[in-house]
Amino acid sequence: MEKRQRKKGYPTPFTIDPISPEHTHTFIVLHGRGSKGEKFGCEFLDYANLPARLPTVRFVFPTASKRRSTIFKKMPINQWFDNYSLDDPNQRTDLQVDGLMETAQFLRELIGTEAQILGGGSGQIGYQKVILGGLSQGCAAGIFTLLGGGFGESGNERLGAFIGMSGWLPFEKQLNDMTDDEEEKDEKEEDDQDDEESESDDSESSDEDEDEEDDDGSDSEARIDVSLSDAASNAVSSGIEVNFAAFDPFQSETQEDSGRDSHSNIMDVINHVRDILDLESVSISGTFSALQTPVFLGHGSADPKVSVHLGERMAELLSKKLKMDVTWKAYEGFGHWYKVPDEIDDVLDFLREKSGLPVVDVSQY
Repeated sequence: MEKRQRKKGYPTPFTIDPISPEHTHTFIVLHGRGSKGEKFGCEFLDYANLPARLPTVRFVFPTASKRRSTIFKKMPINQWFDNYSLDDPNQRTDLQVDGLMETAQFLRELIGTEAQILGGGSGQIGYQKVILGGLSQGCAAGIFTLLGGGFGESGNERLGAFIGMSGWLPFEKQLNDMTDDEEEKDEKEEDDQDDEESESDDSESSDEDEDEEDDDGSDSEARIDVSLSDAASNAVSSGIEVNFAAFDPFQSETQEDSGRDSHSNIMDVINHVRDILDLESVSISGTFSALQTPVFLGHGSADPKVSVHLGERMAELLSKKLKMDVTWKAYEGFGHWYKVPDEIDDVLDFLREKSGLPVVDVSQY
């Protein structure tokens, strides 16, 4: 099969080397739509004093290529992929495909370079010392790249961790539908009917205005109102941390009617992502190491641009459907950004526990 070639140019990433002589990990962080690697990176490092707290980490902040934005009337902006609206991220998903494919290819190459440096030529060791993360659209592009895998010569290496802030999962509805059993599908159909009746009763209250891009270059999508489960709603409203249990992603659970086990459904999802990213399918009977990458997802409960419910739905799909090790944290009353010091402290605690990252306590300063 002939592969699509990456067409867009990506500027040289902005990098900050470790302040320590020792280099143990690399943290690759993607900016939000409309920003740039250097601008975002300088703010990210300065706000949380990260070079001092992570003295053995090399920080890499890539810049997205310029793409014409559909919602900004075809104006070229730095974005990892084009998207239509976050009122319903599942509308016009075709706009996302080229950008996601090209960005994932770029990130796999960047991750591979850092893995070789960290592993001293042994990529297998190095990949587990690379941490991938992103804010807003950077989170969306990063998590989709992670799910596609394809890391290393084997194409089956896992990363050290993934850190997502104020983000969402592209193609979330499609991926969720692929793993739903018949009972869940019936419940969704009933919910959709209830939503349609509610909208018809109160149609005059809808607001179709779209925000313009902010001066800081961050994303400018509107919030959506999506019903949460009672447990998830309580977690969001109270701002408590929810650490989803880590399940064996290859445990066989026979589903009613379909006769397929959960591992087969998981691999169907992975192969759907890989098809979007123009990667070859993997065997449904094999292992997929990318799913063993621990994931941290943080989101402000009052985010007016990327609804916290989008982040919560991403966390649920990754943990419950794909059986990944996911830590979800909602920050009460906080908006669209990363919360300092709360969220950064949570991220560092997570990395110290999950990937053995050396963290220095500089609170006295």
